Amino acid sequence: MLICLNMLSALALLRHVRRTGEFSHAKVCGLPEPDSSPQKRWTGRLFPHELLGLPGPPNTSNKVYVAVPSQELRPRASFFETTIYSSGLPFGSFLQISDNFVIPCPELLFIELTRIMHPAAVELLGHELCGSFSRDPSNPRCGTVTHGLEAVTSVNGIRSFIGKCHRILGTHPALHALKYVHDNAWSSTESVCALLMARPVSESGYELGGLHMNVRQETPAELVRRGCKTSRVPDIVLEDLPVGFNYDGKDHLSLDAIPDIAKNESKLRLHLTDIREKYVDDRRRDRELAAQGRVIMPIVSEDLYQPDGLDAVVLEALMASERLGGPPSSQLASSQAWSPENVRKRRGLLLSLLPGTSRTSLGNY
Repeated sequence: MLICLNMLSALALLRHVRRTGEFSHAKVCGLPEPDSSPQKRWTGRLFPHELLGLPGPPNTSNKVYVAVPSQELRPRASFFETTIYSSGLPFGSFLQISDNFVIPCPELLFIELTRIMHPAAVELLGHELCGSFSRDPSNPRCGTVTHGLEAVTSVNGIRSFIGKCHRILGTHPALHALKYVHDNAWSSTESVCALLMARPVSESGYELGGLHMNVRQETPAELVRRGCKTSRVPDIVLEDLPVGFNYDGKDHLSLDAIPDIAKNESKLRLHLTDIREKYVDDRRRDRELAAQGRVIMPIVSEDLYQPDGLDAVVLEALMASERLGGPPSSQLASSQAWSPENVRKRRGLLLSLLPGTSRTSLGNY
């Protein structure tokens, strides 16, 4: 069998091969003609539904998304959703993942998914593709996130690819989504925070201007000579303001592990030592960045889930920025951004993107 998966099917498979390290073996190829051999016809049993993010074998409710080079080559089965690419794509638009499956390159996949995903979900996907994490193929919103991976593309890479496409559906919304996508995101939750900070007020964001994620900040030599680290990497820094943000989740200091090891004194002592070292390093990081004129505001998970929590952190950052010589906070925290209606909409968007909330998500992002 050989077939090109696309859209949600390709996204699930891409997430799987990123997590397993198999993506590094992908090879550029053309768009193949679908071939079911040695089977004579297409059946759901041919497809490993777990790899495609499906709860069971494909059917009319659980579609397999595929791409073909012409109308005549559309595979005949009720569970297929087919895209036809007869022209308009540059060389390198498809990657062979295995003997059986080809997928669109990450840049084309980003364009494709603007056609079926909510814009905010597409922007989060951009952070994932351009960052070092991958969501769970079967449960993207609430499943386990894998960290420490190589990015599969970049914002400039996607933008350049779009410029080479001709009459491909989805390029215009993809360019719009890229305005709020940033390279080098290290986690899914910090991506959600960055997304809201970058989005305009009209799209349920804070409209804080340009930002960078996980960019290394060099420590002054006078501090390095006194034992400070040579550089630090805050999660988010704002281009035009002397403030930034770090997200610290509930497992940041591994406190939840204490009850499980409390009866083992030696393990407990080592664990508490590790926690203390991490805490001390965090405080020293904040001091070293403050010495460079960059105040880093910590964001904890409770800020995201409690009403007005993230709003308070952003307002605190704007007030701190003003006192450090930045623009008046009243200019940035406009009355429009903090109107009850916009606060409500922004809160709804935030909850729809976070795991573990009752708010309806924005689809299978």
